[in-house]
Amino acid sequence: MTGEQVIRLITEEGLRIDGRRPDELRPVKIEVGVLRNADGSALIEQGKNKIIVAVYGPREVHPKHQMLPDRAIIRVKYHMAPFSVPERKSPAPSRREIELSKVIREALEPAILLEMFPRTAIDVS
Repeated sequence: MTGEQVIRLITEEGLRIDGRRPDELRPVKIEVGVLRNADGSALIEQGKNKIIVAVYGPREVHPKHQMLPDRAIIRVKYHMAPFSVPERKSPAPSRREIELSKVIREALEPAILLEMFPRTAIDVS
């Protein structure tokens, strides 16, 4: 190697650098109803990662032109805290956040009975 430093992710004992075995997951904690003003919410923790999700709706669609006559629409806004990355990020949505919002929406749509709530919106943040 020419000046490159080798980073070892598995110790001599076969453990990861955080002490877990290769087949061991990080601890998971899930708590629901954590946001009082949301219609539904949850806090999910896995290792040092923390996710807060809030669901609002179904509710009236604004602007009206987005409304669908036969089902609800799902609007997803994924956002990472500016301090969550090594170099502070802009509070404006990044291309990655926009793409992840789309992927999350596409994953949720088949799991929700949207036709039960025509002309409404379900907002997920």
